[in-house]
Amino acid sequence: MKKAFAIATILTLGIALSYGTTSATALRGIVIDAVSGQKISAATVSIVGTGLGGTTNLDGDFQILFVPAGTYDLRITCDGYETKMEKGVIVGERGIVEVEIRLMISSLNEYRIDDMIVSADRVLSTEAAVLAERQLAATIGDAISVEMIAKSPDASSSDILKRITGLSIVDNKFVFIRGVTDRYNSTSLDGVAVTSTDTDSDRKSFTFDIIPSNLITATSVVKAATPDLPGDFSGGLVQIRTLEFPSEPLLKASMSTSCDNEASTRGFFTSQGGGKDWLGYDDGSRDLPAGVTGNDLARVLPNNWTLRGLKAPLNASYSLTAGNNHLIGSSELGYIAALMYRSNYQAVDFIERPTFRGFPLFSFEGTRFQHSVLSSGLLNLNYRLSSAHKFSLRNNFIRSGEEKISVSSGLPVSGEFTERQTIEWDQRRLYLFQVSGDHTFSGVRNIGVAWRGYYGDSKASEPDRRHVEFEEGVWRTFKDNYRTWSRLNEVSRGAGVDITVPIGGTTAKTGWLGEGRERTFGIDAYSTDPSTVRAPNYDLLVLPIETVFSPEHYGSKMFTFLPVTVFTGEYDASQRLAAWYAMLDRAFQTKLFRLRIVGGARSEHWRQQVNTVKAIDDPEPFTAAIDKTDLLPSAALTLSPVPSLNLRLSYNRSVNRPEFREMANVLYYDLDKTQNVLGNPNLRRAAIRNYDARIETFIGDGELIAFSWFYKDIEDAIEEKLMPAPERYTRTWFNSPTGKNTGWELEIRKTLGFLGRFFDRFSIAGNYTRVNSWIEYKDARTNELGEQIVTVAERPMQGQAPWTANASFMYTELRWGTSVNILYNRLGRRLDAVGDTRDEDVYEESRDLVDLAVNQSIGDRLDVKFTVKNLGRKNVAFTSGPFAETYSTLSRSSVISLSFSYMF
Repeated sequence: MKKAFAIATILTLGIALSYGTTSATALRGIVIDAVSGQKISAATVSIVGTGLGGTTNLDGDFQILFVPAGTYDLRITCDGYETKMEKGVIVGERGIVEVEIRLMISSLNEYRIDDMIVSADRVLSTEAAVLAERQLAATIGDAISVEMIAKSPDASSSDILKRITGLSIVDNKFVFIRGVTDRYNSTSLDGVAVTSTDTDSDRKSFTFDIIPSNLITATSVVKAATPDLPGDFSGGLVQIRTLEFPSEPLLKASMSTSCDNEASTRGFFTSQGGGKDWLGYDDGSRDLPAGVTGNDLARVLPNNWTLRGLKAPLNASYSLTAGNNHLIGSSELGYIAALMYRSNYQAVDFIERPTFRGFPLFSFEGTRFQHSVLSSGLLNLNYRLSSAHKFSLRNNFIRSGEEKISVSSGLPVSGEFTERQTIEWDQRRLYLFQVSGDHTFSGVRNIGVAWRGYYGDSKASEPDRRHVEFEEGVWRTFKDNYRTWSRLNEVSRGAGVDITVPIGGTTAKTGWLGEGRERTFGIDAYSTDPSTVRAPNYDLLVLPIETVFSPEHYGSKMFTFLPVTVFTGEYDASQRLAAWYAMLDRAFQTKLFRLRIVGGARSEHWRQQVNTVKAIDDPEPFTAAIDKTDLLPSAALTLSPVPSLNLRLSYNRSVNRPEFREMANVLYYDLDKTQNVLGNPNLRRAAIRNYDARIETFIGDGELIAFSWFYKDIEDAIEEKLMPAPERYTRTWFNSPTGKNTGWELEIRKTLGFLGRFFDRFSIAGNYTRVNSWIEYKDARTNELGEQIVTVAERPMQGQAPWTANASFMYTELRWGTSVNILYNRLGRRLDAVGDTRDEDVYEESRDLVDLAVNQSIGDRLDVKFTVKNLGRKNVAFTSGPFAETYSTLSRSSVISLSFSYMF
């Protein structure tokens, strides 16, 4: 709370300062072809004698901040063009100077750059800037800009990511890339690795639903690694960048409202929660009382099982962003701060009908009422001591809370009609602090040094989760029930340094990274035992839920409150990573083409230990540990026959490591999926060989055509599995000996101006990914003679979708400030969970998603956006068995929203 208060205080002070100081002097301009007038991207603009400079984006624009008053000469260089000197550019004491520079094509197709320092902040918020960065990148990757985010209905980073080539989102949280599950991907937030922290579904992948889209400037996905990137991803590395520093005073307020058709047109249930639920955390009313046990504990616990009906309010979201930069003598200080709050109501109808060997385990239908709250804060500071030395400080604070109430009825294993009710409160918190520096030493061969250190604190808990069942026979009888308290705390620390040394036409780079994580998890579980009820108290068994758990009903010949030993395990875990790398980056320029080669190796020593106490009745500790050193070579080649065309080849080795929860032998009951969850202490880390190729052409301003091919060879692939049990399946993890994943991607971004002048306002964007994967396994079957026959068989990789498709059709009228965007998303039938046999495999069926976004600017300060998500109201369906029988379904309604943003 103190950290959140500090961020809010600094934001308030920043808003007050926003209007007291003007921005630093800036030099802006555009670089174009002198003959054709075409805008030139990737041109280098340097101010002679100062060490200041910048690079043009795909619009040909550049910006150089913090230029002292005076008269300067500019040097402009670009592949295929003659170097030009623009002399006598006058910069005053204040304000912005704009210039236009025209370049001539070089007759020799070669150029020479003298040694110099180029120091400038990149502008990455526009789609053109993101494509320019992608064009100049050393390896294969994709990205989406804040400009495109603003023209879509996406409210969180999970919505954004599904628009990127080869990506799909599962459970609205977890990102699957090129057909492999979230566990084969990594995520960094402002350069720092982050993972999920959730008590019921701890995943390697970050839960992207907790990052609001309005705090993001760009989201990129690196699909082929270089030695300076982490070695524990195979599908992709998702890099999320939060707001950067403005070049002028900024103060922006936004608000939006929306409605979920299912939640808004019916009654909505909430529980007797805490007074601070609206802030996303419990006020202590759900805490487990200390020092009390047995029936005494049951008597002091609140009897808060009664549901309250209401009409769901409209969803709402509010945000405030402020920023500026200030000259302090000969240095510069910049900052940006933001606060965001969101409240969302959703009602989801569901059906659960899992089967085992063709026979149903149970069948339930019901509704889950979900109310989620998200609040976040961001504060980024930047101090430029000189053109060669910059220091940055970043703070990100995210808090989320969600109440889930599930009401259902159906037939359990016993076959007696049963009614169920579950009340959950799930809260998460993430605080990430990072300090970094970038330095260039012009007196020592222009050596560059970049360093960083970070601290992360993440917490998750489910206090007072309540589940109860009533059996409908002659009487409505009280049956099974659980009351649990779980908590998870994790602390991470890390530091790293990268050193870049120019050696002639080659850049050598080396670096070190050290990271550490510590985690503790525990759960307390209790149950009211109805078997201890004796005469004359049998009427207790038929009491309604409002009174059955009253304090006076516990004691002799009445209910007994007992710990549930099977769900009371705990674990503590630690992880250490030490990584070193060395790489060379060399570019060759000839009369016919430009060639860039990046290669080297990375060494990672990784040690993880998980200490488990299985349950309170099995206190014998058990330790699972992995200690591995991996050498991970990589090489990337980029051939450019012309500046707008890249031919890329890449190879790298990577690993995939088990998470803490996956190795912890602790049983957890996932009430949302009606499954047990159990770790596997014998898991091994997976090793992957990755091969990639891509041809991409940047055919015009903001236009692109790209085709990619990939192949992955996986040893000891880690997958999820469903194991049959008497009452419900148990979800766990296991290693498959070998796996392979191959496929191709096609991406197109194109304006329709070639059809005529009128169509200049229209543009299309689309991508398609086709994936084939297979896992080899031993299939044991019994023949007609009763003999067991073992053969090697193949199946798809768990989590793999055979294809994904995205499309966007956009109309933009700049004179009116209007844009209309229709977006489409679909992925193929996906293997969600592996069963004991192929008849027990669970698949998520394909569905169409169509979204609409209409943006309208009113004047220079007000923006209005109207969106509709899931226009067709397509549901999520899971099937299993040879005839694709219904395993479970989740309803999904349309969400209509209206938002306003005002720039002061």
